Amino acid sequence: MPQELPSNVKKHLGNIFILPVLLVIALTYLQVMKLYGKETHRLGVIVYLSTFHMSLLMLLWSFFKTMVTDPGTVPPLWGFYMGDSEQKRRRYCLMCHVFKPERCHHCSVCNRCVLNMDHHCPWVNNCIGFFNRKFFLLLLTYVIITSWLAVIGLYFQAAEDLSKLVQVHHVSSIHDLTNICFFSLLVALTVILTMFFKFHVGMVKRNITTIENMDKKSTTNYKIYDKGLTNNFIQIFGRNPWLWLFPLNGRSGMPHGDGILWHRESGPTLDDELQGTEEYIKSTQRLKIFSNSLENINASRDLISPKKDESLKRDTEQTLNSFRANPQSSYDSSQL
Repeated sequence: MPQELPSNVKKHLGNIFILPVLLVIALTYLQVMKLYGKETHRLGVIVYLSTFHMSLLMLLWSFFKTMVTDPGTVPPLWGFYMGDSEQKRRRYCLMCHVFKPERCHHCSVCNRCVLNMDHHCPWVNNCIGFFNRKFFLLLLTYVIITSWLAVIGLYFQAAEDLSKLVQVHHVSSIHDLTNICFFSLLVALTVILTMFFKFHVGMVKRNITTIENMDKKSTTNYKIYDKGLTNNFIQIFGRNPWLWLFPLNGRSGMPHGDGILWHRESGPTLDDELQGTEEYIKSTQRLKIFSNSLENINASRDLISPKKDESLKRDTEQTLNSFRANPQSSYDSSQL
């Protein structure tokens, strides 16, 4: 039986997937510049190339931030304490040996638990989680803008080359064939990425992740995390609107929250969903037994407390003094 590769080897091998992404970006840039690079004297071309370069710069910036930003891990002191939800006990990671907060999942590639994990993206060789989901969404946004700008810019040249092919029924040069093939692949890739972008925007609206969207068998009602379109957006992009379009956080642009504790809207909590189940009944019984034991311990502490001991000594001395003063009186043991 073949052994699984260690996680650190997987992580290093994942860098290979970054190369095709950079190659496509480079080829797209070369195609656009080859067509318009010598026509910078025209105002329309200047506006087009300025917009294209700005979008491409934001794309590369977002790509880098998504790739190097830590998505968020479980704090070292996060654990299970008496009185915590039984659901928390059942969310224990056997790989990381930590209790997982809500919406936290283990990534087999990164070999760690990721806060608010959306998915592991091989194209950036990093998990998409609580602290870099904004950068990933901005990456998709600028990929779509750059791709459509490239499609629009290369359309006329590709249409002209295709018209020649239809008229003469053969390719006049390898250059024309390359333009047609590259444009076709670019259109297909742009359409796919647009659908992918639409999918992620839909999840942002509902404040769910890809893992939660695919979790059809779970009884968890993920609608409880939906706080409305505006608040869902702020939870990912932060409260500073001036930083929403830039792949940086700063103090005011951090995602709202900590990725560990989640505010719930209307809907059953995780404890409510366990009501009536065998696990919930057993956990309730255990908590009742523990509560009764704790009361007995506190009562025992009161019996041997210093205050009780001093009171007992004082009553004993009063009884002995009374007995010495009147030895013939009857002795009442209840006074002790």
